[in-house]
Amino acid sequence: MPLTVLLTYAVLGVAALIMAILVVMRISGWGSSAPASSEHLEMADAFGLGGLGALSMTSAAAPSPIERNEIVAYYGSPRTPSMGILGQHTPEEVADLLSERAAKFDALLGGGTKVLPTLHLVYGVAQPQSKNDSLYVQYVDDRTIRQFISLARRRGFVLVLDLQIGHSNALDEIRKIEPYLEEPDVFAALDPEFALSGSVKPGEQIGSLDASDINAVQAYLATLTSEHHLPKKMLIVHQFQAGMITNAASLERRSDVDLVIDMDGYGAADIKQVKYQQYGAASYAPFGGIKVFLEHDPNPLSEQQLLSITPRPAFIAYQ
Repeated sequence: MPLTVLLTYAVLGVAALIMAILVVMRISGWGSSAPASSEHLEMADAFGLGGLGALSMTSAAAPSPIERNEIVAYYGSPRTPSMGILGQHTPEEVADLLSERAAKFDALLGGGTKVLPTLHLVYGVAQPQSKNDSLYVQYVDDRTIRQFISLARRRGFVLVLDLQIGHSNALDEIRKIEPYLEEPDVFAALDPEFALSGSVKPGEQIGSLDASDINAVQAYLATLTSEHHLPKKMLIVHQFQAGMITNAASLERRSDVDLVIDMDGYGAADIKQVKYQQYGAASYAPFGGIKVFLEHDPNPLSEQQLLSITPRPAFIAYQ
């Protein structure tokens, strides 16, 4: 065999060996502190940017976002502009606006507490069905949800999926988002306003969830995080009337789920601060939240006003 051919095979062999070594190093994580999986890399980066630091993906004891951060969320449905800011702009525009809002809070907090921007997406929307005087829930498609998960990770945010229960029950509805909840940076919210019985349609009356319904969802989330070795889940429950959560004193305070009672509903700033004390700061609320309606509140609370509320809301949403 000619010498030039032998040399060519030798060079190719060395090159192949080098490539094999590089592949092994990438798979095993040699020479790098990054996680071996690109999926884990995205998750870790997202949580790091959000202020959670080195979050272990293998420990259910890892902190949820709300334990160490101020949660600032933009709320809505991606195809329904009337439901909030998240549906009034393209996803990238919403992310830009949310980053700007978060920066304002960050400047006021002065580094003592980090801000974690959050996309709060209504996954199931309860709607009346005129044909047979019933009600159905319209769900966002999987492709859109996956796009928002990707967007959140790329921008250092987390994602909340909100459920309007309709004529179903909270536990059955929460199971529908289980594939997304198996991700470490996706959380859940329940809206009792749209948990209705019989043939009642949205808008005809305010719905409600019993503490037992919410406790069942908490137990489900705790089991999910344990089985899949996930960080603790946030469970956000909206409330603006006492009857929206029946038997509220029976709500469980769990160490493996972070329950947030979000003072929902629009109104004047002074009234909303009083209602926050009733619901967000209630004795049954492990963490308190408040929602600002940018178009319906006559004088929306400013960032400074929101951070001055005592006790300070851990979760602040903009609709």
